Order: sequence, then C-alpha cells, then structure tokens
Amino acid sequence: MKKTQTNKNRKLNQLIFLIIIVIFAIFTWRNNEKKSVTPSPNTQTQSQQPLPNDLGQYDTLMANDNLGQNRNSPVDYYMLALSWSPEFCDLQKQKNSGNVPKHLQYQCNDKAQFGWVIHGLWPQNAQAKSPADHPRFCKGDLAQLPETLIKQYLPESPGASLLQGQWEKHGACAFNDAESYFAKQRELFRSLNLPAQDLSRKELFQWVKKYNPQLKNAYLGASKNELYICYDKQWSVMDCPR
Repeated sequence: MKKTQTNKNRKLNQLIFLIIIVIFAIFTWRNNEKKSVTPSPNTQTQSQQPLPNDLGQYDTLMANDNLGQNRNSPVDYYMLALSWSPEFCDLQKQKNSGNVPKHLQYQCNDKAQFGWVIHGLWPQNAQAKSPADHPRFCKGDLAQLPETLIKQYLPESPGASLLQGQWEKHGACAFNDAESYFAKQRELFRSLNLPAQDLSRKELFQWVKKYNPQLKNAYLGASKNELYICYDKQWSVMDCPR
C-alpha cells in the first residue's frame, strides 16, 4: 500500500512539474510575441541632428518642371506620399557617383537617421490618365517661403527644396497658405504607425494594415521606395485608384 501511495505521489509531482513547464513556456512565448509585434515609432523622430543654420536657395521655378502647370483640373481626393529615406538616399548616391547633392545634405548625410518621411500631400483628379492630368502649380510661381516656416516642418519632410516644391506644385491647389498645407500633411503622417525597418511591398502593406486599423480595408499604393495613402475630401481614408 505504501509503495502504491509513493508511486501516486511521484506521478502527481511529475504532473505538477509538467504543468509548471507548460505554463512557463506559454508565458515566455506570449511575452516574446508581444515584443516582436509591437509597432515601432515613426522613425523620423529618431534623427537627432540639428536643423541647418542656412537653408541656401530653395525656391522652385515652374519653368524647370517637366510636367508644368495644370490649374484647371478639379480636386477629387488627396494622396499622401511617404518615402523610405534610406533607400531614397542610396539611389541619390548611386546617381551621383556616391555623392549627396547639396539640396539633400540634411536628409542624406552619413549621420542622418530618417526612416519614413513625407514626400508630399497631393490633390488629385479622379479622371487623370497621367501625372500631368492632376492639379499642378495652380497659382503659378510663388515666392520663397520664410526659413522659419520651412525649419518648423523639416523633421517630417527633410528638405527645404522639397517643402517649397511641394507647396508650389501641389499644396497651393487646395490650401490657402503653406502653413495650413504643411500642418495637414504632418497631422496625417503623425496619425500613422510606420515600421522602423525596410520591408518588401507585401510585408509593408501587411504591417501598416495590421497596426493602423483605419487602413485595414483600404487599397494602398506603392512605387519604388514610396507608400501612398488616399483620403477623400472629408479626410477619411479611401481606396487609392488602381
């Protein structure tokens, strides 16, 4: 009888030990899974480099633009264009024998740590058949914006020429002033969770839809190193045209 009781106790202890191992394994797995899927912050906030003291000349001339002006095209929706900065900068260096063009020094210098950045917020025409069919340069050539305004928005859109150019080409077609335009694209940008690593197009779409519920059922666009998210005129997410 005593031997039988001892065997029972041994089996009970083994069962308890097994249960403890299983619980520990489940806890460890869940904890690791939680760590691995936590969205990283927007990586543009990781760049700690100081703002440039002198922005130089950054005005945009409509005469130098390949597509030119289209002031009569209606605005039917908006497209937020985001750029993966590391790949963009690598492409610029490849095109310039390893050098960074002067107007891209702030974004693409060796110490820069930009991830996803704002390329622009583009008013779009739903009937457009080509890029030239969208609203462009609706108010023609505009004066160079103040440096104080440009510097305010460099953390999300890291280039004076970029900000000036996007305002003249696109923003002026739907906004009364540059500050309202820059503030809106920053608002949309900061509402997004974006990955801190380079992903394939399929992985990128899966990631942003998983961590941005408002994008879950939307058709997104992508091209080279860019991601496109579309909004209707009430600023609700919509499908980008296919």
